[in-house]
Amino acid sequence: MESIPTSGTQTPASTMSSTTDETSASSVSEKEAATIHTVRKLDFSSLQDLFPLAQSSAEHPEPSSLWYILTTAVLLSFHKERLTGALWTYLATNTESPQTEEQLLGIARRIRESCLKASTLVGFPRAINALFSLQTSITTTHPSLSSTLATDTSLRAPLDPTAKYERGMSFFRQIYTKHTTRVLSAMDSTSGGDLTHFAINCIYGELLSEHTIIGAQETGLLEFVCCLADGCGPQAKG
Repeated sequence: MESIPTSGTQTPASTMSSTTDETSASSVSEKEAATIHTVRKLDFSSLQDLFPLAQSSAEHPEPSSLWYILTTAVLLSFHKERLTGALWTYLATNTESPQTEEQLLGIARRIRESCLKASTLVGFPRAINALFSLQTSITTTHPSLSSTLATDTSLRAPLDPTAKYERGMSFFRQIYTKHTTRVLSAMDSTSGGDLTHFAINCIYGELLSEHTIIGAQETGLLEFVCCLADGCGPQAKG
């Protein structure tokens, strides 16, 4: 009797099992793909509703700018900086509360400034990605605004180093209040003084203490939100 080679031979049962496995794997892949395509967009209107309307003497108060300032910070903190452009599109095309060109310029500058200020807390590359996303969206929805924004000049360049140090230290004290001395001492001891120098002169003096577009209170809240969202609880508490 001739021997029947078994290498590579499949029984009907094994063939069925193999086919079932392939079908199952295919189904899983299809389900995963479907899930990816059905992920809901971020509901910016729900986020906006969490914040009270801005104080205004007008009959119909305008929404507070704080909600999209902090939303920008959260997007960067959660590594979703590319959604900054989607945030702009929502604000710029919301038919329920249409904006004038001047109002839209203000919104764009606040989002841009939020990205800049958040960069020291969540990462410079993320801020760059967010700013490019914002610019692309503005160019798409309002090309003329994009041209106007491109002519803006630096708010920080004109200040001399002494003025930057003084305003940086002033804002640092405003943020940390009675803990200022302890925090400065801790930064000195852990970095040979370099962390203190960098924080006061660059992070606070150069960047965070510029309050022309985003004020001191909003900046302080932005710092808190970035630290909390990024999992830096002790820094948020401080």
